[in-house]
Amino acid sequence: MIIPSAYCSTNAEHAESPAHFALLIDIEVATAQQADIAERLGRYLEQLRELFHQAPGYLGAELRASDDGRHLLGCVHWRSREDWEAAWDCGATRSELFSDSLLRLGARSIHFDSFLVAERLA
Repeated sequence: MIIPSAYCSTNAEHAESPAHFALLIDIEVATAQQADIAERLGRYLEQLRELFHQAPGYLGAELRASDDGRHLLGCVHWRSREDWEAAWDCGATRSELFSDSLLRLGARSIHFDSFLVAERLA
């Protein structure tokens, strides 16, 4: 279950079920450009892994593709919003690989959000 973080506490320690905070990057792509854009986004997420791998509360990063080939979803997982806020440094996480180059490769749109990811209900 994914719950928008604006509507709930993001501190996983106080949730009734195991949960964590996730930053989401949803990129709409043309199917023909999906592979190139996935490669660039994958490199950016790897940079974040290297930057944060020892940061308290960092849980990992992943890249997923929609089955229709029209979306890529990058997820950066943290134990809590507070852990992310303590570690995140916009200067260190800025990358030439990201927004401008993804748009030049043909990304149609890039949306950012954050969520509290809770235990699956069913």
